[in-house]
Amino acid sequence: YFTRQALEQLKAPETAKIVAELKEMKPEDFGDVYERGAAHELISRYQNAVQVPEDLQVELRNYTGRAQMAWRDALDHNSFEEYKPWIAGLFELKRRVADAIDPNKPAFDVLCDTVDEGIDTAEVGRLFASLKTGIVDILDTIRDQHAAIDTSVLDVEYTHQQIRDTAFEINLLTGFDDACAHDSQVLHGMCTGVGPRDSRIAISYKGTWGGIFTMMHEGGHGRYNYGSCDRAVECGLWGGLSGAMHEGQARFYENIIGKSPEFWELAYPVVLKHFPQLKQVPMEKFYMALMQVKPSVHRITADELTYSLHPILRFEMEKDWFDGKTKTDDFQEIWNAKYQETFGLTPKDAREGVLQDIHWASGHVGYFQSYTLGNLYGGQMLHAMGKQVPDFDGCVRKGDFAPINQWLYDNVHQYGRAFTPKELLLKATGEELTEKYFLDYLRQKYLVKLR
Repeated sequence: YFTRQALEQLKAPETAKIVAELKEMKPEDFGDVYERGAAHELISRYQNAVQVPEDLQVELRNYTGRAQMAWRDALDHNSFEEYKPWIAGLFELKRRVADAIDPNKPAFDVLCDTVDEGIDTAEVGRLFASLKTGIVDILDTIRDQHAAIDTSVLDVEYTHQQIRDTAFEINLLTGFDDACAHDSQVLHGMCTGVGPRDSRIAISYKGTWGGIFTMMHEGGHGRYNYGSCDRAVECGLWGGLSGAMHEGQARFYENIIGKSPEFWELAYPVVLKHFPQLKQVPMEKFYMALMQVKPSVHRITADELTYSLHPILRFEMEKDWFDGKTKTDDFQEIWNAKYQETFGLTPKDAREGVLQDIHWASGHVGYFQSYTLGNLYGGQMLHAMGKQVPDFDGCVRKGDFAPINQWLYDNVHQYGRAFTPKELLLKATGEELTEKYFLDYLRQKYLVKLR
């Protein structure tokens, strides 16, 4: 019902007339970047509305609603067989949507472009290939050192309330505005907002400590959601760019800040407050246990170094399917083979493997690359930020997040969706996207700081 109501307004003759007039305007004809951004967004939404048949859009909305419930049931039953018809239907529906938007472009390129506007999947493949090589080189160098890390200090009894309170308090250390936020518990962590100063965070508290980093991740999404300037809000552009730019903000706070040794000098006292049984454990020992690099079959709980490889594998699977090389019925076998080849590990069952993510069930086909691209965005922004905040580590150590948060606001958050991802990254960092700075960050962290 709501889909049809929205489409009725988007496809109205009055909207068509406005869009036609906006298309004739030059960038300099607009009053500011926000007017231009609003026009660009309206044109894009109008074109998608008229290109994708209304019945197909409704079919996709209804199908993904049922598919998410089917995914949950298949996860409970640990049965990919049960989920096969649903995932097959989803991929076919997404192909139909892509063909409707632009039948002259490869469907996978079209879908990725709807998430990360201006994306070139061939260039993404090149970035990912270089990134893979760099990560594996670091992993080979530190594998034995990290295998010897004692992680037993992490095994403590806990309640969800303890972890929630610890995670929420640690997230506040970064200057997160809890007046704009509400949090709750859910099966798969997420963040959304129903207004320009509203952030709804939902966390899955799996394991003892993962909820802390999930909270910081979703908190990064949240501050990007509520961080738009008043002009962006006025023009309906609040909330930030979807895909890699949003993931870049989330993973910046989760990893670049949240998993730094400097931050844990601040965070560990909060842990001790809620878990007094750890008072005899030195912060350094606890921190190294948290940061242990150990390849696993789980994306969400993966260590920071190997995490980027997980979305890459899903990106490859999607691309191969759209290139006609594979079938969704074989996804469990393909998934297992890729994990064996990349990590030397094979998931023991569907729940541990191909069913672990809700994204495909939600219709997010052509999205996974955003997580790894988000890491690249974060590394590149850290490099650019260093020119104005040269003592980044010192600021984190002292809990002085004002210059860090201000840089991100000035260069990213305030603009909302006024720019395209390419425009915004170039404006913020002065360069096109590269994997170099994120690899530099990983090498500095794992080969220097943590050695």
